[in-house]
Amino acid sequence: MLHLLNLEEIEALQLKVPALVKRLEERDPDFFQVVKSWLADIEDTLTKNRMSATSEIAVCRSALISLERGFLDGSEFKSRMGMRNLKEARASHLLKRATDVITEAIRSRRGQVNEADRIMMQIVAVADHLGLIPEESGHQDHTAYLQAIFQAISNRAELTSLVVHATGLLGKADILIVLDRAIASIRQ
Repeated sequence: MLHLLNLEEIEALQLKVPALVKRLEERDPDFFQVVKSWLADIEDTLTKNRMSATSEIAVCRSALISLERGFLDGSEFKSRMGMRNLKEARASHLLKRATDVITEAIRSRRGQVNEADRIMMQIVAVADHLGLIPEESGHQDHTAYLQAIFQAISNRAELTSLVVHATGLLGKADILIVLDRAIASIRQ
């Protein structure tokens, strides 16, 4: 299962795509190299998270490497189109393909996290109303504070099923992160 912080790391790399497109729009001569570098970064991140989409991203990057060496789809490049224009077009196409692959790879996990976020917001709203969320004191660390709140809300019969549902979606490793964010959101 992809942990929340790993999911957000992948999404942070996706958020770099508009800047890459802007470089294409501005006819940046480094666009091709920057896309190739971005593909390497996303490939490394997916590999770290043991995601099978890594292979598809590697294939996109290999297509750029091949083009850089003068080959297009396995055959020698022979065209009247300028090499720079061809590289930009190919990099743009592969950027779209890679973005589609990544989006599809994380779609179901993002849906689970969004559902858990909504559930946790409901839990925290009720828990705050019931007085189960005290102000944080300075004599315990933040994790202990969150664990105490989580234990308190888990012990309430009216919240137990929601807590179990959210924990089932996220896993124990991520539940405290979502709880912390929900408390911060309610307290604003």
